[in-house]
Amino acid sequence: MSTESNEIPAQKFNIVGLNFVSLYFKDYDKAVEFYTGIFGKSEFYKEEGEKLYGIKMGSTWLTIFPSEIGTEKNNNPCNTEFAVQVSTPEEVDVLYQTLLEAGCKNCMIPQDTVMYDKMRFCCVDDPFGVRIDVYCPL
Repeated sequence: MSTESNEIPAQKFNIVGLNFVSLYFKDYDKAVEFYTGIFGKSEFYKEEGEKLYGIKMGSTWLTIFPSEIGTEKNNNPCNTEFAVQVSTPEEVDVLYQTLLEAGCKNCMIPQDTVMYDKMRFCCVDDPFGVRIDVYCPL
């Protein structure tokens, strides 16, 4: 993907980060089980009487909702992707293997690459159709 353009739009705001990724699943209970099985239940958020489950991931939250309150009531997310940054390049390989063992399908094996910055990167597709990127800046 190129960031080059013939025309640069006027800056009307300054983006400082991307946070609070939310995914809506037809198989909500299975998705909660899958993601907590990988990322743990040590710090989570759940509202009384509401079907949502938030997992603390670094400085933000991954929130899982049932699809009936999303835009695609009878489907899992389509073409959905999120990136998990880990502490060391070696942890990219460890999380990649953990995701494969949990039932994810390989998209790109761990490798040193450049996309915006030099990084160790890999990605997998989870059993629900979500692409999970794992990276660490080099």
